Amino acid sequence: MRICPFCLNKIESNNVDFLFDKEFTDWEFMNGMSSDAEFVLNAREDHKYQKFRKMKKLSVTNRTEIMRVYVNREELYGMINTLRKRCAQDPQENVWDADNRIDETFLFEDGEELRVRYQCNEDEDSMLEVQSGIQISRASMICSCCHNILPSGFFRYPQITIGLIGKKDAGKTCMLVSMFANNMKAINGSRVLHFTEAQTMQDSSYRELRRKIMLLEEEGICPDPTRGEFIAPVMLKAEWKVDGESYYAMVCIYDAAGELLEKPNENAEVLDNVVYTDGWLYLIDPQNTKFGTTVETLSADKKNMILKKAKILDIYQQRRWQQDVHKQNRRTVHDVMQQLLSEVNTEAQTQNFYRHLWNCYAERKWMRNSSDVPEVALILSKSDDVISFLNEKYGQEVPLFDRRIDYISPEGSELWKDRKETIKQIFKEYVVDIDNLNADYPAAPDVYLASALGCSTKEDTDGRKVVYKLDGIYDPIRVGEAFVRMTMNLMQNRLEREDK
Repeated sequence: MRICPFCLNKIESNNVDFLFDKEFTDWEFMNGMSSDAEFVLNAREDHKYQKFRKMKKLSVTNRTEIMRVYVNREELYGMINTLRKRCAQDPQENVWDADNRIDETFLFEDGEELRVRYQCNEDEDSMLEVQSGIQISRASMICSCCHNILPSGFFRYPQITIGLIGKKDAGKTCMLVSMFANNMKAINGSRVLHFTEAQTMQDSSYRELRRKIMLLEEEGICPDPTRGEFIAPVMLKAEWKVDGESYYAMVCIYDAAGELLEKPNENAEVLDNVVYTDGWLYLIDPQNTKFGTTVETLSADKKNMILKKAKILDIYQQRRWQQDVHKQNRRTVHDVMQQLLSEVNTEAQTQNFYRHLWNCYAERKWMRNSSDVPEVALILSKSDDVISFLNEKYGQEVPLFDRRIDYISPEGSELWKDRKETIKQIFKEYVVDIDNLNADYPAAPDVYLASALGCSTKEDTDGRKVVYKLDGIYDPIRVGEAFVRMTMNLMQNRLEREDK
């Protein structure tokens, strides 16, 4: 039994439906069958898929999106008998053999042959294939409840689910795209844990991900912000090697729009998938922390905004202000700017956002069979914004942004330990005290520094559309570290439970 990564219903390997990626209109055997509206290999409106999209607040802009060639398992019997009658074969014979398989060939009057094969094994992929001459079409498995595509190996490997969470503009989608860019270099640098893509281009959500990756790699265009709707998961097969043995998992990664995450109770049905996962990767934009309220880390535009608010934007006013400091016991320009910035309690904002999500999870945790709470990792995303500041303050002793430090193997090294302790110190001073993040949570989360792009961006136009492009060399900083380590921890925890 598995949980559908889309609708979250329980599904068995022997009770899935099937979806063909193209219509059979140009196949010879369909002559005379295309007018039969009840023949299941004709395209028809997919009401289950339509219902799912409505539930997740996904619009249907084109009717062709829901006109699909799908076969429900219970329709296989009728399909085979319809073909038997068309070919003057005995419809009374058993459809399935003793091994619950179908392998039947139909000979039509015009000499065309059609072979239909169906196979279903427990905890394995089910298969439905149609062949006529050199034409072969193999259907994808789809959930019998919502009719979304299930990847190859879905029933063979145990599931792990990870949610990307964070406020608006935290860089969640950019982080996800960067993890997959350059042939997944960011997450496949270890000999211990290896990932391969599980989805195919037949899956529309996967096609959209590949489009975003191509735009980033070839044109330097950053991914569009996610809209306020459900985002289908990205799925990977993970192989973890331990003492010469390999262990596998199907890893589902969920992204969600920040606007929805900031109001989880109001958007529960859309957010169910991302909130009720095995682990949360909580991305935090430095601008939403004390880094965003520290004069030394401000951008030029933000400094001008603060100076304007303090009514000392003019450079000559600033000089006179500085000269009069000692005479009139006035504060420096830096002091005035810092006071205005410090009026915002960024730590409280981070804590409140996290607690809102936690409360949403706690109120609806009946959705999960497990009593385990999600593992949590906090990631200071867009760290390239504060590299200079952090390197000057902490980087003399510890290489905070060294891309060469392995994600997994060096836990025992002093360098790895020192870096980890320094990052904890940075979080406590500028982001949030992880020991006081949530009193109900059993353990403090891990903390990481990362940058999905490794450089700044600039606004540009693509036709009439405003886009953001790289303003430097694309060079991600430890973008896959938190994901890789969380996946390994979850696989290890699962293995330990199975050994008990």
